[in-house]
Amino acid sequence: MSVPHPGGDPNANLYAQLKRDVLDRVPQITTVEFVPDDIEAKQLRAVFDSARLEDPPTGPDSPELTVKWYRQDPHDWFRINYTDPNTGFHAGWHQDEDHPDLGHAHFQYSAADTEDRWGITFAHESPSLILWEIVEELLEDVRPNYQYASDDS
Repeated sequence: MSVPHPGGDPNANLYAQLKRDVLDRVPQITTVEFVPDDIEAKQLRAVFDSARLEDPPTGPDSPELTVKWYRQDPHDWFRINYTDPNTGFHAGWHQDEDHPDLGHAHFQYSAADTEDRWGITFAHESPSLILWEIVEELLEDVRPNYQYASDDS
């Protein structure tokens, strides 16, 4: 993975803000931790309680959301990925250099025997509000509509 910024660690204060303002407030999330720790935070890992994910239900293993974010001009670089070990479902919201044909940001998912990606825009500009938007979309739209998607449907 190439990161379009010269050296340096991500802003640990930003991760503390995202944890406090967003992830700690999501009732389906039981644990949020700094990876590798709160001093050298390079990303956040949020663990979902599988019993609280009802539509659609998942298995006994806890799905995770990882957040990697770098502040930079003119656009922040981030990758926010949801993985469900019970189903193999993956969803990602990325604002990176991997798919310039899709614009600054894109959504991608893979489930069973299908995968897709497309360009997206966000209603907000601040990291906390973007992350809220992503978590809401994950719970209200992405999991219900794409987790069990199939090329046959």
